[in-house]
Amino acid sequence: MPTGLYDIPSWATNETRSLAKLSGVEKLFEPQYMALETGVERGENLVVAAPTGSGKTFIALVAIVNGLARRGGRAFYLVPLKSVAYEKYSSFSILARMGFRVKISVGDFREGPPEAPVTIATYEKFDSLLRVSPSLARDASVVVVDEIHNVSDPKRGPILESIVSRILANTGETQILGLSATVPNAGEIAEWIGGRSVESSWRPVPLREYVFKEYRLYSPGGSWREVPRVYGLYDLDLAVETVEEGGQALVFTYSRRRAVTLAKRAARKLGRRLSSREAREYGAEASRAEGAPRSVADELASLIAAGVAYHHAGLPPSLRRAVEDAFRAGAVRVVYSTPTLAAGVNMPARRVIIDSYYRYEAGFREPIRVAEYKQMAGRAGRPGLDDYGEAVIVAERMDRPEDLIAGYIQAPPERVESRLAGLRGLRHFILGIIAPEGEVGIESIERVAGLTLYSRQRGLPREIIARAIEDLSIWGLAEVEGDRVAATGLGREVAAVYLDPESVPIFKHEARYLSFDNEFDILYLISTMPDMVKLAATRREEEKLLEAILDASPRMLSSVDWLGPEEMAAVKTAVVLKLWIEEASEDRIYSEWGVHTGDLLNVVSTAEWIAAGLSRIAPYLGFSTEVSQNLSITSRRIKHGVKPELLPLVSIPGVGRVRARILFNAGYKSIHDLATARAEDLMRLPLIGPSTARQILEFLGRVDEARLAEARETLARKGLLTYLEGDAVAGEEGE
Repeated sequence: MPTGLYDIPSWATNETRSLAKLSGVEKLFEPQYMALETGVERGENLVVAAPTGSGKTFIALVAIVNGLARRGGRAFYLVPLKSVAYEKYSSFSILARMGFRVKISVGDFREGPPEAPVTIATYEKFDSLLRVSPSLARDASVVVVDEIHNVSDPKRGPILESIVSRILANTGETQILGLSATVPNAGEIAEWIGGRSVESSWRPVPLREYVFKEYRLYSPGGSWREVPRVYGLYDLDLAVETVEEGGQALVFTYSRRRAVTLAKRAARKLGRRLSSREAREYGAEASRAEGAPRSVADELASLIAAGVAYHHAGLPPSLRRAVEDAFRAGAVRVVYSTPTLAAGVNMPARRVIIDSYYRYEAGFREPIRVAEYKQMAGRAGRPGLDDYGEAVIVAERMDRPEDLIAGYIQAPPERVESRLAGLRGLRHFILGIIAPEGEVGIESIERVAGLTLYSRQRGLPREIIARAIEDLSIWGLAEVEGDRVAATGLGREVAAVYLDPESVPIFKHEARYLSFDNEFDILYLISTMPDMVKLAATRREEEKLLEAILDASPRMLSSVDWLGPEEMAAVKTAVVLKLWIEEASEDRIYSEWGVHTGDLLNVVSTAEWIAAGLSRIAPYLGFSTEVSQNLSITSRRIKHGVKPELLPLVSIPGVGRVRARILFNAGYKSIHDLATARAEDLMRLPLIGPSTARQILEFLGRVDEARLAEARETLARKGLLTYLEGDAVAGEEGE
């Protein structure tokens, strides 16, 4: 039995003992035992800094069940990414067996908190909930912040810091638990939240770290060994060595294109060696994945069948899950991935290979941070399967192995530091303080700001706070009178819909040049917003984009001051959104503009939220009701990816863009038309079938069980049932 395992102490609470029993936990890992000793059951604020796989999720569950038993109320588990939220949701199913309902809240910023004792939410969603329901900062029993080192992230850091400081300002009873694998200054972060740190380097699977150069693996002790040269391609030879010993390999590389290229090469070279019946079964399952361009699904399915795969954020969720499931089952032995996989998805491998320690940002090449290396290396070692894990960082030709050993393997992660200094983050932060209260004193703003990590590390930024308040006042979001700051109606609305305050001046500026009767102009406006996810345009695409503007909005070309890289990215985003709301398929969008489905879904969900938010603030800026309605309609069209005439049909459960078009083309152009439809006629339509027909009729309150059964039997006799129901419809919502 490895060291670092402890019996559950006799003084552990009944809640902890019940949780351990239901979870099958008989022994505690070192960090778990340390957390119990430090008071996680008693409601102490803690920062737990421990390696990946060392049981931090169990510590969070201990805090949640004990907090709810002690105080009642609600518990929140905060994560940086939606994908992590869904993964945690499955691991939190144990709470349902203890009588606690668990809900996920990652979507619409206009929605309030779900009615459940335990909520898993993204940082941004919880921040928006605090604006709509500020009492949450007082009433929450436990708030767990997963990956608390993200407080140093330029984008998410200010949001996370705002959340923690508002909780600290509102209550002394909410327990805050921060979790991280890479926070060297855990003590300082713990002091910030008014708690203590639990720091452990213990791992359930020991980690061996190496530098690879010229077919030698160099270890920190100065020794080295040769790697067999089988293919003469280092990624394949490093992967094959561990696969032949019964392990799996995870290769991190710097770009999506390289991940795909290397995976294809690996399948060609290793397919005969790695393919298995199980791999082919998982490949067949991947080929049926919903919501994916056919070409991408077929490509990835063939790779999975060969025992190889690639993984990146551009893949639709269905294909990402297919890769993850096949890898966890051992059917896929080698995965090539971008570093996004290291950001939370639980997919460990015997050997992790860092193909390059450089990345490219805005055309510049720069080395990755030590913390990024540690996150990737932390994926090495499969608990219960491996006696050890290996992390291999690949050196470049001019590198000395000892430099990489010192600079990455032996170096601590970078200190976690506040990123709240920027005006953008502070404006968002201050509006989040004043909008729920209506009016506050500058002293109150400074008091909450004084509870930030920034204030602890660098002192209270009074001058920047004053500048941020001035910006909010100039833009009409706040009014300053003496030492009091009041949110205007516009300010409250901007806070409620969770838009960046700078959206207001950008909206007003762009509106001077654009027509709200032109859907492309509206889409371009949405694409210029600071919160928008923009699709970078290549040089080769620029001419095609200019032609698209001439076709869609010639007036815009003569009105916009300058079309630099940022503006061209907004144009490309608008072009892709226009294709989407004109019902273009994911395949067409991918083939014409190279936009992966995962990226498209991200753009669509962000644009839908921004359009809805702009429709809400438009009246406060003096725009007509018609402008607000056009923005609202555009938001709904973006959400569903349809032309205007399909909006009534996509409001029916089970009917997405594809089935709505089938119904419309069959003559069912409205809810009124469907009100008199016969079940058997609906079931004869392609991709409708009994299940969708039932949903339509239930929506209309017209279910006739006998008629449905009779129609189903008739179609089954004719052999049409399977064809008409269909297995998967790309782009359908909620199916």
